[in-house]
Amino acid sequence: MSQSRYLEDGGLLEKLPTQEGKKNVLLIGDSIRMGYCGTVKAELADVANVFYPEENCRCTQYVMISLLNWSGLCDPEKVDLVLFNCGHWDVAHWNGEDVSLTSKEVYADNICRIVWQIQKLFPKAHIIFATTTPMNPNGQIGVNPRTTAEIQAYNKAAIETLEGTDTEIADLFAITENWDESQYADYCHFTEAGFQNLGKIVAGFIRERL
Repeated sequence: MSQSRYLEDGGLLEKLPTQEGKKNVLLIGDSIRMGYCGTVKAELADVANVFYPEENCRCTQYVMISLLNWSGLCDPEKVDLVLFNCGHWDVAHWNGEDVSLTSKEVYADNICRIVWQIQKLFPKAHIIFATTTPMNPNGQIGVNPRTTAEIQAYNKAAIETLEGTDTEIADLFAITENWDESQYADYCHFTEAGFQNLGKIVAGFIRERL
C-alpha cells in the first residue's frame, strides 16, 4: 500500500504518524464528528491511534466519493475500527428548499454503499454507524433548516437498512435526545463542553470494542 494517496483534484494526502502496538481507529463524519474527534483521540491515546480527516465529511455522497482519499491517512489494512456518521447535510433543506438534499430512501441506500466501501477499503475493521444528533430543542432554525422529526425518520431508515449486517449502531441521537438548549451553541452544534461530553461517551463506546 502506498505511503500516500492522491486526491481527485491532484492534491496529496499524507499518511499520519502512528505508534506501534496500538489499535487503529478511523472517524468519518460531519461537523458533529469534528466537534468530538479531538476528545476521542485524547481519551483513547493509551490504546489507539485515532485518525480523521481535517475537513467536514458533509453528506453521504461526499463520503462515498472521498473514502478512498481518506484511507490514505493510515494503513487501511491495519485499521481495527471505523466509526462514521452523516445525516445533517442529507436531511437539510438547503437554502430553504422544499425537499431535503437527499431523499430518505436514497440516504438509506447510500449508507449501505458507504458500509460496502468501508468493508472493501478496511477489510479488518469493525464498522460502527453513528446516528445523527437532534436539533436544538429551543426550535432555532439555521439557514438550511431541518427538524428533529426528520432526523429521527432518517436515522430509522438507516438503522433498518443495516439490519442483518455486521455494522454496529452507536445511537448518538438517543444519547443526546434529552440534552437541553444549554448544551447547544446554535441550531444543531453543541457547546465546547457538550462536545467534550459527547467525545468521552464515544471514546468509551469505542474502547469497549477494541
